[in-house]
Amino acid sequence: MRILAIATTVDKPEAHIFSGLARSGVQVWIIATPLPEHRELLTSSGVHIIDHSFTHRFDRTGIKLIRKIVRDNSIDVVYALSNRGLSCAVLGLMNQKIPIVAYRGTMGHLSRFDPTAWLTYLNPRVKKIMCVSQAVQKYLLDLGIKEDKAALVYKGHDIEWYQTPPPPRSSEGIPEEAFVVGCTAVMRPVKGVDVLIEAVASLVKELPNLHLLLVGPIKDPTIDKLLKEFPETNRLHLTGYRTDATRLARLSDVVVMASKTREGFPKSVIEAMSQGVPAIVSAVGGMPELVDQGNAGIVVPPSDVPALANAIRQLYQNPEQAKTLGRLGQRRIVEVFNINTTIQKTRNILDSLTKRNVTIQK
Repeated sequence: MRILAIATTVDKPEAHIFSGLARSGVQVWIIATPLPEHRELLTSSGVHIIDHSFTHRFDRTGIKLIRKIVRDNSIDVVYALSNRGLSCAVLGLMNQKIPIVAYRGTMGHLSRFDPTAWLTYLNPRVKKIMCVSQAVQKYLLDLGIKEDKAALVYKGHDIEWYQTPPPPRSSEGIPEEAFVVGCTAVMRPVKGVDVLIEAVASLVKELPNLHLLLVGPIKDPTIDKLLKEFPETNRLHLTGYRTDATRLARLSDVVVMASKTREGFPKSVIEAMSQGVPAIVSAVGGMPELVDQGNAGIVVPPSDVPALANAIRQLYQNPEQAKTLGRLGQRRIVEVFNINTTIQKTRNILDSLTKRNVTIQK
């Protein structure tokens, strides 16, 4: 089988998915600009990389490139992981019978009354949509997409990817004895970091050694105001954007993602859970699913400061519960969000469109 994948930068899970498919015998071409650290894995697995960034939905150069690769390499299936690439694939292959597969990682921003939606997920040329979560799958089904078209495929991980030692707490000005609440995100209003800051601020006088660690750029003016009003700034730690954000996860005793709407599976929470750090998430999008509806983490209502404060207090006062949730969260990544399972499910879907059936050896 020969597939053409259309992506953007290609993250770690995607690089391992395409590498795994190539090792299983699939011939893979990718139109993308992979991150340098993933390029070697792809090329060493035999994946053909064509560097191109789709500038918009009607990228003429991209459309011609798709047509050329499909024609020259007798491509069987096109798998589009970006909206722009998907539109260009639909337009470029309009008169051909090659099946198109799409990837959907978020809810929202689709409507049957939006003409551009018919160039992507609602287009009949799209035969399968890989849904990153049950929440995304349900969202598409509610839009009227047929059940056999929306397939649930978690983006898998391997906990070994995230086992690098953390830096010392002192490097970030954090006392060794502190109980650290951490959050890694591009801090836009939708991420609910303002809710987190208010929750921690309400607990500072009550809980000695409670500290807040925020990793990532601030894109919400409300956050700047709340930080200036924070009761004890020595318990507040801001790192800004960090290339080593994954290593910083284990500086926290608990990670929080308090998103207000449309959250999928936040990468930073998965990375923390992979390292055994317990998670508190809001009941938004795929996050309750990520922590097994509260069995492998704590779920709180979105935008509810008292509820989030109570959850933080609960883990602060119950270290054994925090350790248990950390272990259960890590186990959930291993058992449910496993990269080998993702590769096999992806292969099965691609095979179903070409009437093949192959079992991938781990």
